[in-house]
Amino acid sequence: MLRNGSMPNVNHTGFSRIIHVGHSFGSAETYALTALYPTISDGIVLTGFSMNASFVGYFAAGANFQLANLNQPLRFGNPNVIQGVNYLTQIYELTDLFAGVQLTPNASVPYANGYVTNANVGALQYLFFLPPYFDMGILYYAEQTKQPVTQGELFTLGSLPMMNSFAGPVLVMSGDGDLPYCGGNCTATGTDLPSIPAGVKMNFPNASAFEAYIQPKTGHGLVFGYNATAGFDYVASWLGKHNLTATG
Repeated sequence: MLRNGSMPNVNHTGFSRIIHVGHSFGSAETYALTALYPTISDGIVLTGFSMNASFVGYFAAGANFQLANLNQPLRFGNPNVIQGVNYLTQIYELTDLFAGVQLTPNASVPYANGYVTNANVGALQYLFFLPPYFDMGILYYAEQTKQPVTQGELFTLGSLPMMNSFAGPVLVMSGDGDLPYCGGNCTATGTDLPSIPAGVKMNFPNASAFEAYIQPKTGHGLVFGYNATAGFDYVASWLGKHNLTATG
């Protein structure tokens, strides 16, 4: 629809190049999409990603997942029944106030019990941030505005096909301290590979070009570090090199 100009509410006659960019689970979705439909994209960028799933358990344990509607009931629960929230949850809200938790009821539709979220600001830092290379204000804001994840989404992480016949250029980019896909150290491969994400090359045997880039001083949350713009610049440069930009 984007190519032929029929996408609703997109005022454009059509796009000659389509690029899919994902992060974390979004990268898994991009990988799966292009495995199913190899010609749907002209280039793909997989950030916060590798095909090594042996560290995902650290991510799940560190998150200490809780039901979203109890973790932050004023955001994810039912504001009409907030008086029924148990005493311990109220104490949690007061304690986590230092993390900038949103205290204004805004959950027009309460989340069902299948939606979970990380336990607190400490868990969030462990999952996505690499100390000391970030602003604490960003961490607190991220906790205040966090969104739930479904149990089904977590379970599908291990269901990707091993081979992808996509024939365009592929960039895999991860922070050097990425937790779920690198165990906190993307260069600790134990092999002659320069990084864990570099191993994704074997999953794209038909790719016209493949590159794995490790962003220094960065955790799984690539956009949260002080050097986030350097990562954006690298992706933009790579897209330009492969004639995938608007002016390329």
